[in-house]
Amino acid sequence: MKGNRTYRVAAGRATLREVDLHLPSGRGGPVAIDRQLARFRGEMNSAVRAGMPEIVFIHGVGTGKLKEEIRRILAAEYPGCSYQDAPFSRYGFGGATLVTIKK
Repeated sequence: MKGNRTYRVAAGRATLREVDLHLPSGRGGPVAIDRQLARFRGEMNSAVRAGMPEIVFIHGVGTGKLKEEIRRILAAEYPGCSYQDAPFSRYGFGGATLVTIKK
């Protein structure tokens, strides 16, 4: 998987973490989505524990299966969180999900 980036939203405010769930070229296959979802859960749990207010998961557009699974898991396992498409100006149309973590 690609990597994580953290950047400042505004001076003096919390940082926003980006998690790129894309796999390196040639690493697809039948277990690819399982690896991506395991990474998603790990990063999500870390963000909740750290008290982060938001996190962005970059999943790409593709077939939409990964995005659909991420949002299903969020609804079922993280009821205190909300989600939406990340800003179009930065991530394009439907290629990333912004998760707001409620305390």
